[in-house]
Amino acid sequence: MAASDEHFLRLTIDLARQAPQRGVEPFAAVLVLDDVVVHQALEGRIETSDPTFHAELRVMSEYCRLAKRLSLKGYTLYASTEPCPMCSGAIHWARLSRLVFSVSQAMLQRLSGGSPKPGCASIINTGVPQTEIVGPLLPEEGLAVFEGYKFV
Repeated sequence: MAASDEHFLRLTIDLARQAPQRGVEPFAAVLVLDDVVVHQALEGRIETSDPTFHAELRVMSEYCRLAKRLSLKGYTLYASTEPCPMCSGAIHWARLSRLVFSVSQAMLQRLSGGSPKPGCASIINTGVPQTEIVGPLLPEEGLAVFEGYKFV
């Protein structure tokens, strides 16, 4: 774990906390390179009517298009929750170097009543390259974001 992980993860959790005020779900992702935030995103499923527009997918997709990049080697993605299987696949193909998340899929499913999902590591680290995965980190702070939230 890098010394700055808690700092950037708290930024991500704060972004997720602000999301309901903007009319979106409380999920956020922040992309960092060399200790600098290069892009951040909120969940976009409801506003775009796109069930695949999760925060992790959105932050990578928007940044890669803007920066004209196909690889996120050297980058760290901070996510308020552990990426789902779909986002985990995208992280693998983007060749992201590091992932740091707060709330695990198991914790999220207990809150939401949803069905169990696999952890992200089994999908992200299929084959090579391998992504360093840190989490759950600061789970109490990440879980607090969901207080009063009604899962859709």
